[in-house]
Amino acid sequence: MKEAFIHHIWNLKIIAFEGLKTFHGSEIEIINFGKINYNSGPDFIDAEIIIGGQLWVGNVEMHVNSSDWDLHQHSTDLSYGNVILHVVWNHDKEITFLRARNVETLIISQFVKKEVIYNYEKILNHTFNTLPCKGLIDNIDWNKISLWFERLIIERLEEKSKNIHLLYKQSNQNWEEVTFKLFALNFGLKINKDPFEIWCNSFPFYVLQKNQNSKYLIDALFFGQSGFLENPQDNYMLELKKEYDFLKHKYNLNTISSSVFNFFSLRPQGFPTIRLAQLASIYGTQKHLFSTIISFQNLTQIEEYFKKISPSEYWDTHYVFGKESKKVTKNISTSKIHNLIINTILPLKFSYEISLGQIDLDFYLSILQALKTENNSIIKLFIDTGFPIKNSKDSQVILHLKKWYCDEKKCLNCAIGREVLTP
Repeated sequence: MKEAFIHHIWNLKIIAFEGLKTFHGSEIEIINFGKINYNSGPDFIDAEIIIGGQLWVGNVEMHVNSSDWDLHQHSTDLSYGNVILHVVWNHDKEITFLRARNVETLIISQFVKKEVIYNYEKILNHTFNTLPCKGLIDNIDWNKISLWFERLIIERLEEKSKNIHLLYKQSNQNWEEVTFKLFALNFGLKINKDPFEIWCNSFPFYVLQKNQNSKYLIDALFFGQSGFLENPQDNYMLELKKEYDFLKHKYNLNTISSSVFNFFSLRPQGFPTIRLAQLASIYGTQKHLFSTIISFQNLTQIEEYFKKISPSEYWDTHYVFGKESKKVTKNISTSKIHNLIINTILPLKFSYEISLGQIDLDFYLSILQALKTENNSIIKLFIDTGFPIKNSKDSQVILHLKKWYCDEKKCLNCAIGREVLTP
């Protein structure tokens, strides 16, 4: 049992009003349950309760066990001097401080429906590979939950913006540099995120900016700095290495080892060489990517912009340097563009709008609603449990819900959990 559950019961008034008595035998009539106190002190303030025929006006304090009063040393805290009722789940000790003031104790567990207690205990005791509310959501009115889901979208974007604002400070408030580093991390995906982070931090951003007038120089910089040009195996590599050696000397660059990049378990289309080629194609054709991103007004604009970007022709017949393969263009796929939108472009634009104090929520909702739901084990778990997941807005909500509410067992902070625990 957690104290938050007692707060939930009291706040939503889901107790039996008839026959309500304190442990000491006094009948109770609750005129006003009071207001939640978000500051230090008693849990509910300004309550009005008739106890044993006498009206009491003041505060209500709650604990799982009555002995928690002494454990928390409330008797020495003046802010608890106006407590008129002690509400507990288990009464394991009489509190001298309270009895001296004729303050009585309500054992609330005796006046809560067994169904509510059963559902709460089921939620608390769920196994790791299931959801706390599994089997309890059949009667959920999802229309009532929809507004809260929109709130979760904002929460998720706010959470992602924390790292972005940290990058913004580290880059001397340069949004273009932030954009480059975010794109680098995205193109690394999970398996190459760390190597791409090492790579993008291995050279000053101004080196990239000063050479963006040539797509060829960007190819040389990106592949040379990542260590992939150390042993040239064909003319293209030789030409790139020649250009990179010039850049390396000019800017005093330190090449990282290509061994940090992972190829194992990846499809060829996701090889780090291909991702670097795609990233180079973006920066070889666009000097002000951040400015372009914040100018996007809809999904079509974003898709069309990235679909027309293609790596150097060399990569049409290669997945790695020096080894030819069947000709396949390596343009950025639609699924990759959508991944960029969800995980990089929207959070970046949102972070910028936060700094301006002007957030266009409809822009984010409309784009996420137009994108298909992601396909992973977490989404499947929620679908199997009965959650209606129709698009990326829903799936992004679910991913946030799982991490910050379900895994943390914050069911009483969740609109679904509160609905389940309200008869």
